[in-house]
Amino acid sequence: MSDRLVLSDLTVDYDQFMSQFNQYLQTRPVWKGVLTTMTSQTLLGLASTVGVHAQATLIRAREDAFAETAQADDAIRAIAQMQGTRMTRKSPASLRIVLESPHDLSLEPYTQFNIAGVPYFNREQFDLTANTPLEFSIHQGQVVTYSVRGNGANYQTFISEEDQFVVSDFDTLVEVNGVRLNRASGGLWNYRGQPAFSDLTLADGRLLIQFGNEIFGTVPQVNDQCLIRYVITEGDSGNNATMLDKSVTINGFAGIQGTVISNPTGGSAEQPVVVYKNVASGSLGTYESAVTRNQHISIVNTYPGIADAITQSQREINPMDRKWMNVIRVSAITTSPWTQEQRQAFLEDMERRTMYAPRFYWQDPIPMPRDLVIHVYAFNTATLSQVQQRSERAIQELFRPKPGLLLTNFYNSDLVIAVKKANEGQVSYVMVVEPSYPMTVSPPSGIAPEYEIIEGGGTLTPSVHAYAVSVNDEFEEGPPNKWVFPQITEPGSAVKLRWRTNPQAVSYKLWGRLYSGGIGLIADVTATNDQYMEFLDDGSIVPSGGMPNTLMSAPIRYNELRSLQVEVFYADRQQKLDGTPERNSIR
Repeated sequence: MSDRLVLSDLTVDYDQFMSQFNQYLQTRPVWKGVLTTMTSQTLLGLASTVGVHAQATLIRAREDAFAETAQADDAIRAIAQMQGTRMTRKSPASLRIVLESPHDLSLEPYTQFNIAGVPYFNREQFDLTANTPLEFSIHQGQVVTYSVRGNGANYQTFISEEDQFVVSDFDTLVEVNGVRLNRASGGLWNYRGQPAFSDLTLADGRLLIQFGNEIFGTVPQVNDQCLIRYVITEGDSGNNATMLDKSVTINGFAGIQGTVISNPTGGSAEQPVVVYKNVASGSLGTYESAVTRNQHISIVNTYPGIADAITQSQREINPMDRKWMNVIRVSAITTSPWTQEQRQAFLEDMERRTMYAPRFYWQDPIPMPRDLVIHVYAFNTATLSQVQQRSERAIQELFRPKPGLLLTNFYNSDLVIAVKKANEGQVSYVMVVEPSYPMTVSPPSGIAPEYEIIEGGGTLTPSVHAYAVSVNDEFEEGPPNKWVFPQITEPGSAVKLRWRTNPQAVSYKLWGRLYSGGIGLIADVTATNDQYMEFLDDGSIVPSGGMPNTLMSAPIRYNELRSLQVEVFYADRQQKLDGTPERNSIR
């Protein structure tokens, strides 16, 4: 076996396999002659293809083993689950109905309703008084119930048959011998000696119910009867149904009359895998114990129905304003409009899933409507109608609510890239007619200046001082959100500030001081073309105007597509065979 072919560990692509096979066969006595034949080359090619596939499989398997390089959806979700990020499932759409019963009646939670063949259910008990209309909300979904017995072991589990995240993320109920258990959307360490179960999601989207041990949660014993109830829902697809004024029927209650008074809204799909790619590593071990900034970002962005969110605490909103202490502000785009009830449920869930006791505050982000007019010039080989359709879809996808949309500026180059990428090799050039300006939504960021304390250079007294530089561009004034705190130890000192200039700046505002005269505006400086600018605070200027504009008042904005007009033409310049564009003819 000494003449056995051993491939190099570095052999990866097709040509490398072919080269090694040929070199090996030339040393074998069965390989006679110098004439290349189609049969031999075909066999080598087939073997090389198998080798390339095997190597690619190994490389992909290695990549999918790590959060930073994982590409497969299942791998990213499995890693997120391993790191303690709970994956959310679909959430049901809700609508309002009016019911009237000829006699007094109580509807238990999770009673099954039917509207035009679509199943709905209620989460709370409703008591109907005879001949008195009652208005309330119901939610889209089919109730599924299982009755099983425990086996007395620790960490018993139940896994649903339904995958693809169709089990409602909010509607899992478990009873043991008629006693309802607390639902934990994570670990059970917060339920020491209390009846509880853990509601988790597997990487393939199935519901995983996990019971506890002798210390945390519930252990169903051998003779215990376990009732497991959950809901299968359509998620965001339920928002598309037209239900207004349709009749409502209830399984088992023929005499009740009901009418729908609003169309469904608020349903959401499972979070896209890119969300877990973005937040899983920084949220290691979160579950219901968020402490760090990244962990709070994780629990907000993985909540069902959140497309994108910005979370800010006191240090980001205004470190000088104590009323923001212990407050986390959330500005989020949702996949469908939320009711006030849904927002309140979100805030309560966030406060429940944090390790300490901050208050969560909701602030609506501000949409910036954009009207786009784009001219696309295609090569003669392209079909104009197809180019137009693909271009429109690409622009719409660019503006679609998704992770990263908030505070993301768009430029004309983004539109050009999106159109060309959607029409690979078919577009000569793109002209953006409207808008004629950058679609910026983020305020100019402040600058953290460098400082130098100059003893004997002024009248500043020993204390800790605060300084920040805000940037004003041609559109708005940015917040001074980057502060420095020089500590002066000698009387009669000055502070020299130095900062790198911003090419878009029109002017800079210097904010500063603390104890001597409060914090206020020290100077308004016109921007220059120099790489750096300096200012000397010798104490002669009394800060004015009080606290500066901060992130507290800086809006969280995003680009929203209001109208889109894409016109497609054949270009004057066409593609040559060598790939270079042809020069326009001179007429």
